[in-house]
Amino acid sequence: MDKKDDKNEKEIRQKELAAVLSLFDQSEFSDKKEVMALKSFSNLIEVESSKRKIGPLELIRHLVENREELIELLEKKKIKTAPSKFSKIYTHSKMENIMHEVLKTQKLKDTGISNLYGDPTNGAMGDVKIWESKGVEYIVKVEDLIKLQDRPPKVYVSQIKNLLLLMGMVQEQQFNNLDKEAKCEFNFTYYAERRGYKKEEINGSMFNELKRDLLSGALTSYVKILIKGKKYTVYNSFYGLYIPDDPGYNWIVDFNNPYSKWILEILNGEAGQFFKKDFKAIEDRTTSEKPYLFLFYQQLIKRKRTNLISVPVKVLSLLQDMQIDKQKLDRPKECFELLRECLIYFSEHYQPAPEIEQFFIYNDFNKTKTVKLPLFISEAFKQYPYEDFKEDLNDIGIKDIREAFISFKRPYIKPETKFIEFVLTEEDKKLIDEILTWAGDWEEYTDKKIPHSRTERYKFLSDCIRYLGHEKLDNSWTAEQVRENPSQPGNYHADDPIGYFTKRLPELLKEDKAKKG
Repeated sequence: MDKKDDKNEKEIRQKELAAVLSLFDQSEFSDKKEVMALKSFSNLIEVESSKRKIGPLELIRHLVENREELIELLEKKKIKTAPSKFSKIYTHSKMENIMHEVLKTQKLKDTGISNLYGDPTNGAMGDVKIWESKGVEYIVKVEDLIKLQDRPPKVYVSQIKNLLLLMGMVQEQQFNNLDKEAKCEFNFTYYAERRGYKKEEINGSMFNELKRDLLSGALTSYVKILIKGKKYTVYNSFYGLYIPDDPGYNWIVDFNNPYSKWILEILNGEAGQFFKKDFKAIEDRTTSEKPYLFLFYQQLIKRKRTNLISVPVKVLSLLQDMQIDKQKLDRPKECFELLRECLIYFSEHYQPAPEIEQFFIYNDFNKTKTVKLPLFISEAFKQYPYEDFKEDLNDIGIKDIREAFISFKRPYIKPETKFIEFVLTEEDKKLIDEILTWAGDWEEYTDKKIPHSRTERYKFLSDCIRYLGHEKLDNSWTAEQVRENPSQPGNYHADDPIGYFTKRLPELLKEDKAKKG
């Protein structure tokens, strides 16, 4: 092979390798462990394809067809996939608008059976059962009522949690796929555990309630909803639900349009605006049993800022956004008791970082001068009579708790120290010894000397593991051992520890530092 052919072959290999490794470069939603696993795997493919003198794509095809060899290779290099669970869920702003309009009440008024015949392209559904609440109609086909146990669909907090969990599982299962779908599969027990229930509890009434959540999202259409002041009629449900006949098989959820389109925009990083949700609130059973706690939590997340203190909001507006019944809103004492329960709950839960440490009451945040009443959520506050609290309000010119403004302060969490004591593992020490032995044997055989003592080399290799990681140093040494002889004079030749210690490793450290900024 002449020099030109050799150069062309290297360029082809580089392009091929870049195409393969680009598949492992999408890590926006992945946690750090998953990113490291992907990078370790890409390094493995790079080194192993070079060692076998085949292209990366050819190697991957070979390993896919020979799974035992792939497993053996991964175990040898100690590459493990990270857990698939993400810490956050990402929701599209347009889907948030729909959910806010539709999933807002647990009191549905039965308006009887009707029919929605007409042009099939215009959403004809036939005989349907309709429930209504606050101007929104909830529609289920008569033939599907038996699936909901002849009960109304679940369109409140439990449905919000259901949809958020399903979107989260779609992201976990689809994010690293080349061809992404707004679709997920799950064992029902796993789904229930992600909703906060233990395996032994998944039977009887609890199974039926969670199943009704899933079926409600698949069977319910929504009519006459308002989005930014415009009225819409929606004739499709959120998703299609495939329930297996065999309970051991996976359930499948496939989101319908337009929701699937918005979810794909999230997966592909194309959403102009999106929101982050936390799994811990979905798994919290108390906020399922007491929906107002979950709705209060949503207000906390909505108003959270980098600054530890949220922007003040009128108490009445806060409670209205929580969709508290008018009957309670009309009673100041009940408003106070409900607010206190929410404040106490989120000051004690979600440790080690509770959502609230302190709150502030303002007489009127919109005026130039305001009077602020700071209150810690102490043991005394938990027992504080409403009558005494009214006196505190009077002191700053407020007669009614509903007219006050409130803001919330999160506790300060001290950042983790950047200095972490570095300790070599037994695997690290073994790798360093192997490299030092290789270098020592080369010196003895060639009668050449590396310009560093053994102690200095050991320290240098320790630093390489510290900054590059074990896998990267191991891969670099493997590549060094199989490095081809150069075709031009003056370049470093194969099996050259001098070049490895004085040029190639320093260059690797420099590149790593540049990437990390």
